[in-house]
Amino acid sequence: MKKYLLMILFALSTICFAEAPAAKKLPAENLQQFDAYLSEIKEAYHIPGMAFFITTPEETVFERTYGQCTSLDQQFFIGSMSKSYTALCVMQLVEKGLINLDEDISTYLPDYKFPKKVSVLSLLNHTSGFDTHAKLFNAKITDSYGKYEYANVNYDLLGKIIETVSGKSYEDYIQQNVFAPLGMTDSRANAQALDESPKLLNGNRNYFGFFKQGRASYPTAKSWFHEPAGYIATTPHDHAKYLRMYLNGGLSEQGERIIKKETIDSMWYTNVPYNEDNEVFYGKGWNYTKMSGLKLIFHGGQVETGITYMFILPEEQLAVCFMLNGNDEFVTNSLMDNAIWDSLAIIKGERTKKISHSAYIVRHTVYDALYLLVFALSLFILIKAIKTKNGIKPAGAAKLKAVIFNAAAYILWPLFLLTAIKIFFDTPLWVVRQFVPDLYFVILISAAFAFTGGIFRIINAACHTN
Repeated sequence: MKKYLLMILFALSTICFAEAPAAKKLPAENLQQFDAYLSEIKEAYHIPGMAFFITTPEETVFERTYGQCTSLDQQFFIGSMSKSYTALCVMQLVEKGLINLDEDISTYLPDYKFPKKVSVLSLLNHTSGFDTHAKLFNAKITDSYGKYEYANVNYDLLGKIIETVSGKSYEDYIQQNVFAPLGMTDSRANAQALDESPKLLNGNRNYFGFFKQGRASYPTAKSWFHEPAGYIATTPHDHAKYLRMYLNGGLSEQGERIIKKETIDSMWYTNVPYNEDNEVFYGKGWNYTKMSGLKLIFHGGQVETGITYMFILPEEQLAVCFMLNGNDEFVTNSLMDNAIWDSLAIIKGERTKKISHSAYIVRHTVYDALYLLVFALSLFILIKAIKTKNGIKPAGAAKLKAVIFNAAAYILWPLFLLTAIKIFFDTPLWVVRQFVPDLYFVILISAAFAFTGGIFRIINAACHTN
């Protein structure tokens, strides 16, 4: 009998170990390669400050800080990486039977009723039909209903559902059910309360190729997103504990069950496709794809003054995270996106692509030249309006030419400046103001010059009317 019992125990232990593969051992030269690579992109892309770590289920095996970031205990606003935290809270309440994923959200939020059913699951998967730029006070169902369209309002609504169901504020719920049991002592879900935090690392906005340090734009009642969708603050050390929880199948470092392993699997693998290519998927706070045959779970984040990235490689039992305290929408963000994905090649033992040390300057020079062109043209229109005399009235073809110029310069041109971003890129001007402040400045001043020129022309014409 004892013999058979030992055989059963051995079989069970074999199954357990099969379900939890050992973390990939990264050679020292690979870690050195990471350090050299990150140091190079920090300099090449003019990154103000950055934190980076790699963790296994047991411990952080590599961590570094660069530039303005001098400690892995400094707090970053992690942008949309916050959505995974919110999804975790929702799924905890699902496990307790307090939330039904298929239920219409009006069951929990009576003030949010829509012509079509909007389920809790549709919020988690971004298939509610809400527009990308919708806010809590103006969310409406669009033609994207039932299809993937990323919208911060989905997760802000989930935050409200958490509050309704739990009877606690979002801040208190996540503190008691995520931060505290994971030992995340420096993490907060109340951005305003962090305004004077000595641990909060100031972020940076980019103006014409130059980073300027300053505080983030804390969310208000009518903001595009709030803590559940994008304004949780945490430190690299705290966030490593969070990612280790996933690598450990939902257990904290002390062995406390935060979420079930099967629930994590549903978050990662029960999802919806981005598009018809069926290469990248979104489900319950996480993106999923395959990289060279390896499963990759990931999410990025962005606030006005910083960007973040996190990756989980479940088959390798590794998690990787980048936190930057600078936001440069057109240049640094794009360059970093490519560089960060390329850096994952190091985990596979491959070499990264060569870093271009001129890309940052060249791209910003091109953008600045375009900004200057727009500004100069608008200034020319204003100066021409001021200098134009109405003593001699044009006639015939000259009059028609003058009318066309006036309409184009003083009406169509400023209207084009104010609406082009929305027309061609489906991005409202208020988003440009938040995330591309230099472009917003150029648009606003240039449009003002042209409109002011039109006012001068009207006043000038009135003064010369007999």
